[in-house]
Amino acid sequence: MPGKVTTLKIWWIFTAISIFSFMSTLTSSVVNIAMPVMSRAMRVTTTQINWVASSYLVITCMLLLPFGKLGDLFGKIQIFKIGTIIFTISSFLCGLDFGFGFLLICRGLQAIGASMTLSNNTGIITEIFPPKKQGLALGSFSSVVALGGIVGPGLGGLILAHLSWAYIFWINVPLGIFAIIVGQFVLPKDRSNSNHSIDVFGLLSFGIMMGTLFIGLLWGQEAGFKNAGFMSFMAATIVLLIIFIRTESKAPNPAINFSLFKNANFTLNLVATILVYALNFVVNIIEPLYLQANRLISPEVTGLIMMSFPLIQIMIAPLAGTLSDHLGDWQVYIVGMGILVGGQIGLATVTHNTSLPLLCSWLGLIGLGNGVFQAPNNVMVMQAVPKNQLGVTSGLLGLSRNTGMTVGTIFSSILLFTGINHVLGHTVNNYPVQAPNAFIFGMRFTFIVTSIVFIIFLALNIAIRIRQQAHK
Repeated sequence: MPGKVTTLKIWWIFTAISIFSFMSTLTSSVVNIAMPVMSRAMRVTTTQINWVASSYLVITCMLLLPFGKLGDLFGKIQIFKIGTIIFTISSFLCGLDFGFGFLLICRGLQAIGASMTLSNNTGIITEIFPPKKQGLALGSFSSVVALGGIVGPGLGGLILAHLSWAYIFWINVPLGIFAIIVGQFVLPKDRSNSNHSIDVFGLLSFGIMMGTLFIGLLWGQEAGFKNAGFMSFMAATIVLLIIFIRTESKAPNPAINFSLFKNANFTLNLVATILVYALNFVVNIIEPLYLQANRLISPEVTGLIMMSFPLIQIMIAPLAGTLSDHLGDWQVYIVGMGILVGGQIGLATVTHNTSLPLLCSWLGLIGLGNGVFQAPNNVMVMQAVPKNQLGVTSGLLGLSRNTGMTVGTIFSSILLFTGINHVLGHTVNNYPVQAPNAFIFGMRFTFIVTSIVFIIFLALNIAIRIRQQAHK
């Protein structure tokens, strides 16, 4: 992006980019609450309507890295702008009730538009903001993304109470039009590297590989991880991964430059993103079950309690970004990971009788750790690569987030019911109404395991950094 940009214009660019990132997160969270209503309106089963959410996730994951690479080649802003238009138009089409098949097609188009914006947003922010303000920018950006997740369920409930399910999608249209207009005025023209060849085979094989991986994981979650379908998808994923690595190592302009992963810090930061987003989904799935089924707390009060950790994240992330700009990214990153460990250890002590203020404190620590972690982690990822790799790196970062969400969703159930079944001595798949102590054991077991994983990962980070400092 040539030329200097004024501070005011930088923040207007940030606004245009953030609106679409907010909308992409909002779409994921708001649709979930509307699926029972949509299922009845379209006369389809719960399993079928779940694909309205799942198809969006899978297609987005398939296309994040390819569109990030195309952003590096043809211009990140160009790809982003096209994505905003596709996303806004498809959001309008999703609300037209022309049947379940039509809705799935439109959700696929919406996912294409979302992946075009999500794969290039952090790359654009990294380019337009000076290094000393990137922490503040990416911290503020993570707050906007988190806000979409918080607003979604409440906004969805409000819409469904007064309007049809179509407005779940149509809410994106005025926001999208506003962001497109702002973008037309403030987004600068960017340089492209279109003289480079496109690694079509690499991008295609990577996208298909992500598709088989995520469809397989979703299949395994529904049908069991010993199911033949799950095994087939995983086998296909492994074969595609081997083919992808072998062909990319010889490609003149590969979809992924594997030399990036020789940077230990870069690789650890991507793994950290997966772990933190996985933890968020573990908390989001297990704690509402604990509050409603074990403590018999109403859904309304449960929602308010669960808002304690994302609200703290939203408030702290820009401050943590500013701190990382002045004190150093790595130091703030380590503090954030340490706070997350403390929050998980606290949740591992929760029982039937834990006071709600104390529970909110543990959830608040998770939110605080998230807020402190996000900005320095994102800055470290984006600053570890040359400018001509920012698009594909932004795609990898987005893919890491979605991978974490999926892993967290799956392993929350696996760990929870491993603990429950251990106590009961037999296998169950639902909350054990007659044995609430078994649920408490399963919940505590889950957070003990996640705590151990984070402690090991934190120790590995510190050991590698100490080794790097010793060799300087």
